[in-house]
Parts: sequence; C-alpha cells; structure tokens
Amino acid sequence: MATLREWDAAGLASAEAILIRTQHSSPRQAGARLVVNEHGAVAGAVSMGCVESDLREYLLNLMSGQGKPRTIHYGASFEPLLEVGLSCGGEIDVWIRRHDSASPAWRALSGMLPDERAVLLTHLAGDSPQVLLRPEETSPSPEMVAPLADLRLRGGTQLITTADGVWFAESIAPEPLLLIVGASPLSAALCALAALAGFRSVIVDPRRDFARRELFPAAHAVIHAWPEEGLRQAGMDRHSYVAVLAHDAKLDVPALRAALAANCHYVGLLGSAKTQADRRELLAAEGVAPAAIARIRGPIGLKYIGALEPTEIAVSILAELIMARRGKLTPRSEEHG
Repeated sequence: MATLREWDAAGLASAEAILIRTQHSSPRQAGARLVVNEHGAVAGAVSMGCVESDLREYLLNLMSGQGKPRTIHYGASFEPLLEVGLSCGGEIDVWIRRHDSASPAWRALSGMLPDERAVLLTHLAGDSPQVLLRPEETSPSPEMVAPLADLRLRGGTQLITTADGVWFAESIAPEPLLLIVGASPLSAALCALAALAGFRSVIVDPRRDFARRELFPAAHAVIHAWPEEGLRQAGMDRHSYVAVLAHDAKLDVPALRAALAANCHYVGLLGSAKTQADRRELLAAEGVAPAAIARIRGPIGLKYIGALEPTEIAVSILAELIMARRGKLTPRSEEHG
C-alpha cells in the first residue's frame, strides 16, 4: 500500500494483481499483491517469482487500454522453457485490475490509522470497484452478513458470492498483538522471534529492574504495571494473543483472569503440570468458569519438539501462536507427544 501511495503522489498510473485463490501448494496466501506502474516498476509478489514477469505484461497492457479486469489462472509448469506456471505444483487464480487512486474505498483505506480494522471488498466483475467496510458499517448485501462476521473474527480472506456476482473480501487489520506477561530471557527471545513472524509484542511486568526497556529491543513497548492494568494499557481485546510467562502466581493469576475475561484469541501459560493445576484451582476459586479455564494452553508451546533452552522454548511458543493464528490448534488431548 505504501508503494501505491508513493506512485499516487507522483501522479503515476498503476495496476494491481491480487491473489484471490490458491490450490494445493502455494508460496503466498490469498490477498498477496503485485503492483506495477506506468513505467514498468514493480513491487510485491503473488508467487516466488514464477509468474510475476508474465503478470507484469498483463498489467502494463491493462493500463494501456488492452483488455479489462479479469482472472488469470496459473497451474503447474511442466515445460519451464515453454510455459508460465508454478514449479511447486500448486494452482493460483489472480485478479488483475487498474488502481483507482480517486476511489472512496482507496482514500478511506489510505487514511486508516495503524490500529484500525476494516474489510476491503473487491468486485470481481466490470471495472472492479472496491468497498471498504469499517466494523460499525453494515454489509452491502444479505449474503455477506455471515461470511463477513466470520472474516472479522478470524481474519484472512474469503470469496463471497452474491446476487451481484463474486466479491473478494479481505480483512485489513494491524499486526497481531502478542502480550507477554513476565520479563525474562525467554520473554526477550519470544519478542525477537515473534517480530520476525509479524507479531507486535508488548511486555507487561511491574518489576522495573527485570523489565528494563533495553533488554527487550524487539518489543513494541514495555509496560511497568500489574497485569490487569498493564494488559488494558496495551490494548488487549479478543484479537490479542497472551503469553503468561511470569511463573509467579501473583502475576499469572490476574493475567489469566483478565485475558480469559477479554476472550482473547490465545491464552498460554508457562509452567509444569503442577503449576498448571495450581493456577487453574486459584482461578476456579475466584469464580472463573470451567469452560474459560479450559481455554488456557498450558504448558505453553509445542511440547513434543523437546525444547529446553529459552530460545528453543520461544520457538515452541511461536509455533503454537502461528497455529492459533491460522486456526490449526487442536485440544491438548489430540496432540502427539
């Protein structure tokens, strides 16, 4: 988006290719983009370089008035010298369209604040108009109500069929917020790794000597407050991921209570089976519902990789966070190991 804004400011026409569907193996997720300006400059990608040159020509032709917005399908390429395709064996559908810098949807999208959420709808027909829906705005058609509700909850993209045709819907959201309660070498390692995976991490710990800002260079912020207040200050909501790593009941229990009350997307707790049982008993004694307590992932992380050192444990936690982000987590009873 930043590249398109730069080209708009320079008065350059541009076009975009949007990855709208993937099948089998694909190196990019739906929603990935390739953009090209009138001089042929390129930014972004919809594959690992297999089809971008071909798409560039389509987009340049589109800007010169040759053709209309449409879907281009790429499958596996068995003759690399003769065909354009995906060497990974996957199949993708890509929608090409001219970028309209004056459209209300683009202007609204460009003006969004970093922590705002919305859904961008692209009509896969005609001149490919777009609509930006903010959380408080209603769906343009009845057929969109249920799919958009799911999209707003889970994120990602969806193809939605209505009486007006097919729309590509994509969730526009800030980077997922990872709230880490407890300052330690493990917390520092998790911050660093999570940043590489696209999470914004915030450390919450009232102990200033342990939670010194210079110890957490990858953190978005370090908040010196008790968990309930610190998590509130950090902006915790139902989309947040909470990793309780303090290993101290005085911090663990209020952090878990607050995260469960906020119905956070992910809640994980560091500690042995004995620690897990103790924290759950304390929460139950405070009146936290059994169904809420059952949502706690503990011991936190993927246990079957055998992690021992702080960085290894951080890898196991990050792997579980990614699974939660992609909707792949299963109950502990179903895991191997």
